[in-house]
Amino acid sequence: MARGAQEASDGPDEAAADGARAADAATGGANDEVTGGAHDEVTELAADLRRLLLVSSRILRSHTASEDVSASQFSVLAYLQRSGTSTPGALADFEHVSPPVMTRILGRLEEASLVQRAAHPADGRQVQVTLTDAGEQVVLEGRAERDAWLRRRLQAAGPQERRTLREATALLRRTLVERRD
Repeated sequence: MARGAQEASDGPDEAAADGARAADAATGGANDEVTGGAHDEVTELAADLRRLLLVSSRILRSHTASEDVSASQFSVLAYLQRSGTSTPGALADFEHVSPPVMTRILGRLEEASLVQRAAHPADGRQVQVTLTDAGEQVVLEGRAERDAWLRRRLQAAGPQERRTLREATALLRRTLVERRD
């Protein structure tokens, strides 16, 4: 098994799924009678989909335009490219890292002249972070490289597989992304 696939399969969700299967086996399948097997099917699908999304996300994130920019640094640059400006605290929240970790990331990006920090115009205690022209170029090149890698992979699929992927993409968007109220 590939290293990324193995990493993606390790975790509490996998242990919970294994526990559910073990409990079902211990009861001789009695849980299936109660749920009609739908619970096990959904649990297995959720675990498979989680692993696939994690691995594919890691692979896609690994395709950046610059060897000098890590995946987390690229993510910060891409966020700034979308938002225009941000504070270190908002960036830390977005990246799910502590403020000191974000300070180190921003320090490296600033040293590479990819971001600049300045005093917040409305609150002198705050700092605003913006993307430089060089940072913008890294983001654009990184997205182009990721798109090219993905296009090559999709071109290798046959027409029917691409139709199926298009349908699956729409289904995933409806199921995972769109709000359900």
